[in-house]
Amino acid sequence: MRFIKFVYEQDLEGIDKIDLSQQGLINTLKGKFLEMVVEVSMLKFNHELMQSSWFGQADEVEVPLFQFVKTMTVKGAKTPSYQIDVFGKEEGGHKVWLCECKYTKTTMDLKQVKKLESAAQVLVQVHKEEGTTVPEIHLWLVSTGGFTKEVLTYIEGRTDIYTSDYEGINNLFKAYGGNYSIPQFAVNG
Repeated sequence: MRFIKFVYEQDLEGIDKIDLSQQGLINTLKGKFLEMVVEVSMLKFNHELMQSSWFGQADEVEVPLFQFVKTMTVKGAKTPSYQIDVFGKEEGGHKVWLCECKYTKTTMDLKQVKKLESAAQVLVQVHKEEGTTVPEIHLWLVSTGGFTKEVLTYIEGRTDIYTSDYEGINNLFKAYGGNYSIPQFAVNG
């Protein structure tokens, strides 16, 4: 036993810690998991009135029936490309939801909100370039870590931007058949 410990001690040191490359993969998987939770919930929406607090609104929110829900990238002829974590197009195509998901204990800051707004502007530009009708766009910010005061001040009174923190997205997920709570991880990522 002493021989094994002597020979392999350095190899065993810190074995319970995850190296940085693996931590990046875990963070990617956590993010994809939250996106899937949002997608599954959105696919079940059907014009129900949902509790206002789940969306950071003053009044109840009527959720649309989506024709499709998916991850999407938008890019215009002369614009940068933006990945939209979850994109939902309402049946009839007159409304779309663009969702930014953040699965961490860290609060979402204004930078992520501005990024999603830029993606929405590019989506408008693409519709104009194609000569198609520009849909009504709703932004949905989902952050298990909540939101900075700056974000909450910025979106105050806006009915085109929804916010769901850990409690909000967890309650939505459960309202549409999720039978467990979304895990909260001790490590920020």
